[in-house]
Amino acid sequence: MKLKHGKKRRLKPAGIVLIVVLVLLLVAGAVFGAMTLLKRDTVPAGPVDTESSVSSEESSEPIPEPTSARLIGFGDDLIHVSIFRQAKARATDGGYDFSYAYEPVKNLVNLADIASINQETMMAKDREPSGYPLFNSPQELAYCLADMGFDLVNLANNHSLDQRASGLQSTLELWNSIDSVETTGAYLNEEDYSRIRSIEKNGITFGFIGMTELTNGLSLPKDTELILLQPQAEEKVKARIEEAREKFDVVVVNVHWGVEYTFKPTDFQRSFAQKLADWGADIILGHHPHVIQPVEWVERTDGSGKALVVYSLGNFISTQEMGPTMIGGALDVTVEKEYENNTISIKEARFIPLVTHYGYGKSDVRVYPLDEYTDELAAKHGIHQHISRFDIDYINETVSSVIDESFLTPYQ
Repeated sequence: MKLKHGKKRRLKPAGIVLIVVLVLLLVAGAVFGAMTLLKRDTVPAGPVDTESSVSSEESSEPIPEPTSARLIGFGDDLIHVSIFRQAKARATDGGYDFSYAYEPVKNLVNLADIASINQETMMAKDREPSGYPLFNSPQELAYCLADMGFDLVNLANNHSLDQRASGLQSTLELWNSIDSVETTGAYLNEEDYSRIRSIEKNGITFGFIGMTELTNGLSLPKDTELILLQPQAEEKVKARIEEAREKFDVVVVNVHWGVEYTFKPTDFQRSFAQKLADWGADIILGHHPHVIQPVEWVERTDGSGKALVVYSLGNFISTQEMGPTMIGGALDVTVEKEYENNTISIKEARFIPLVTHYGYGKSDVRVYPLDEYTDELAAKHGIHQHISRFDIDYINETVSSVIDESFLTPYQ
């Protein structure tokens, strides 16, 4: 049996219009509702329910523990003829091997987070090595010092211009090719000078500035772009240190000054050290006299703190012929950064005595920490050809007569 369908009813035009209007009203209502919901979701939230959220105290990051970094500054790396001739004899590749001369102090250098040195002699490319009075060292020396672990090399000293402007430029280009080492005191041009050298260790940034009081009567030509910073340009130095003070946690100044072979700082050294401290220097590493000079604290005039200065670290290595020139030192400084109050302080400072040893005829040149030097070695020192006495007691007496005992604690 088939289901019967009734007749289809046609809607009148008025009914169609009514239905369309109803549909449009329904659609408009839906859109309005959706927009209302969207706006509600974007309104900033009201007060946070503290029972169901983490407190601001719990969500803040903890204050980091204090950190520290160890800087060790060394004195004049003074490469006399005997030293580079022995390096030549020890090389197996036709070049120069300086590693034997420095091997006894390599562990000390590696204790530092940052190790700095004053490189007394330039290393001009394609020129024969030479000694006093116009030094030039083989370029292999730079790679040896970098391999030992030196991070910062001061190039501003009285021998910076021994090989003229071209020799200084060649030396700068050599050091700039060694990524692990920064240099200070001499610069290729204004752009190079504008970048104050810095090294970051353990969250502490050290800024480095170098300068020399003397250039042995030599000067850069007027048309050169090279820059050699000198204390005589006082306003320039002041601006440099103040800029470093703003940028870095610790400001370290290498300065070549004073009078050779004297244990006592000059009036200029003391007065300029006070200025350096007042301008913002924290650590001042002195070079040039070839013998050691005192370590002391310099109070800033405004009472804001103090700087640590060693007026001369003496020779790192040399073959000079006076007993005191065989005795040098390293300034070992531990700097601490305390985050809770955002302070930087020097926690430890010690002077580590060093001894340059050579045999008769200036053979077998090496540099030792005093703690590892012996009377047996001292008895064989070639310096006995020039002075009557050189032994451990003589070395200790010399050191203790110059360096305050508070800075003579053993290194670790």
